[in-house]
Amino acid sequence: MIVCSCRRISDRTVGAAAASGAASLEELIARCGAGGRCGGCHPELERIIEAHVVVRAASRHSAA
Repeated sequence: MIVCSCRRISDRTVGAAAASGAASLEELIARCGAGGRCGGCHPELERIIEAHVVVRAASRHSAA
């Protein structure tokens, strides 16, 4: 599914950037370009980032 219409960036690309450590909107924009134009996708990008941050935190907690 396309998340960023301006740059035609998919949820998979955004998810991969978030999974590789992008923990803020600015980091995500720098890694994959999504959200770098009009900003209409920012709410969805933030949701994806938050989901990956929660997963990373849960992984660290269960590994400890």
